[in-house]
Parts: sequence; structure tokens; C-alpha cells
Amino acid sequence: MRRRDFLVGMSSSFAGGCARVAHAQQNRIFRIGWLVFGRSFQIIDRTLRDALSERGLIEGQKIEVIPRYANGAPTRLAGLADELVAQRADLLVGIGGDVVRALLGASKGSIPVIGGVSDDPVRAEFAISLRRPGKNFSGVTFITDELAPKRIEFLKEAAPYARRIAVLWNPQHLDDEISFARKAAAAVDLSLSSHPVTNIAEVDTALRSASDAGADGIFVIPSRLTGLAAARIAKYGVDHRLVVVTAWRELVEVGCLLSYGPSRTFQMRRVAEYVEKIMAGAKPGELPIERPTKFELVINLKTAKAIGLELPPILLARADGVIE
Repeated sequence: MRRRDFLVGMSSSFAGGCARVAHAQQNRIFRIGWLVFGRSFQIIDRTLRDALSERGLIEGQKIEVIPRYANGAPTRLAGLADELVAQRADLLVGIGGDVVRALLGASKGSIPVIGGVSDDPVRAEFAISLRRPGKNFSGVTFITDELAPKRIEFLKEAAPYARRIAVLWNPQHLDDEISFARKAAAAVDLSLSSHPVTNIAEVDTALRSASDAGADGIFVIPSRLTGLAAARIAKYGVDHRLVVVTAWRELVEVGCLLSYGPSRTFQMRRVAEYVEKIMAGAKPGELPIERPTKFELVINLKTAKAIGLELPPILLARADGVIE
């Protein structure tokens, strides 16, 4: 065989081999380790799952989802994250700062982590900067702490008689919303009392202590834990004629009075885009973390009537959604 023919043959074989490898990579199932705070995929997790499907990332075809459920117990997160790493997932996904922290701790930089957090990712030390995270996490931040003053403003507008507000929050959740809320409350002559909950069993006790403190309303700092207890919190508010204000629309849909924050449905679609980029070979440290630009005010008019509250027309006119 002539040397030229030999080289051409070798070149063709090499190109064909590369093409076969690329084709195999494109067609292999991408394994996603998904750490869930609750007992199953909740609304926000299901929304992300639907967003992945909309982008053609179908389970059993392009992706395999390996779920682990903490059943509402924060102490289980670290162990479950270790399990996902042991499963050799290609990507780890989690919603909530406590969930993301567990995933980052378990992966030790070896597996990309994508998700959504309430806190400032830089302050939480998940990233060096929003524009260029530089670490192994990227995704979206809901900036719920920075929006706390606006929620205090809406609470005061909805219930101008309010003087004492109980803050229901999970101190294990990574955000600084209670500090933002305290400063905003002081500016409008509201006093805040703190009622921490670290597990579901403590929710009823915290709600009773809010009443004992003479609260006129409840300010719910969103977390995966308070999300699990949303219906219970909403019912307590109605039964005791308390104004309940929070960040997420989903809590208003189950009976809380008012929410103000970003659309998590939209944000989950953005997270799905990050997953797709990682699957295409992008590195999380080079993907800017996105802050929301659209916010919605949602009011439950049925709840307002149930607690005997007549809302100002100007507030209702500003609402992006009214539940009747």
C-alpha cells in the first residue's frame, strides 16, 4: 500500500471514529441527580420538570432523573446529596439554598450543580460573582430578601391598622430576609416578632406563639419548609383573622392573603435552559447567575373577605393576579 493511501485510510478511520463517539455522546442518557426537600416533586419541582420536557429533555429518552427526597427534614439533605454523588450523576439539581449547599458540599466541585436560591449566591459563597460565578454552581436567584421591604409596604397598605407582625421563618434557610424586613418595618412603625421553625412539627407552635405575641399579621419568609406548611399557615391566618403576606403566588393560591415576588414558573424555565447548556458542555462557573426582572403582586380576595378585610381599590388595581 502506498504511504498516501495509508494516511488517507487512517484519516478516514479517525474521522469516522470521532463521529461515532460524538454520536454516542449525543445519544447517551444524561443522568440528573435531583435533591428534593419534600416528600415528592412539589409544584416548583414539577414546574422545572415540565420546563425540561418543553425543551425536549424527556425522561427515558435524553435524561434519567435520580431523585432523593428529604421528606421535609433538613438534617437529611447532606446524606442524600452524598447518595446522588455516589450514583455518578452527570449533573446535580436543587431548588433552595439549603439544598444547593448540600449538593455543593457533597460534590466537592466534581459535578456541576444547577438550581435556584432565594439568597444572594455571592453572600452565600456559592459564587465569586453573579456575572462569572467561578465555582461549580449556576442558575437563578429569587432575591426574596431584597424584596422584603416591598412586601412590608404592601402589608401596611392592605392592613393600615397593623402594628405587630409575626415573622415565620426557617433559620436554617440561607437568606437574610428577616434583616431586610426588620429595617423596612421600623420605617413604617411596625414591630416584628421572630417565630422560627426548623421542621414541620414546629409550625403549629410557632403560629400559636404569633397569636400570643398579639400579632395583627404574619410575614412568611419563603423556604422549602414554609412552602410545605403553606396550607396550614393560610388556614391559621383565616381562622384567626390575620393578614398573611409572603413571596410566592402558590401560597396565595392555597389561602394566604398576598404575595409579591418573581414568577417561579418563569424562573424554572430559565433553570431548564441552564441544564440544557450543561448537557451541551458548558461549565457552571462560566454561566452568569440570573436575577429576576419581572415581579408579580397576587391577592386572594376570597381570603380578604373571610377575615373581614376591605382592600384599598388602588392596591387591587396594582395586582397582577386576583384570586376570587
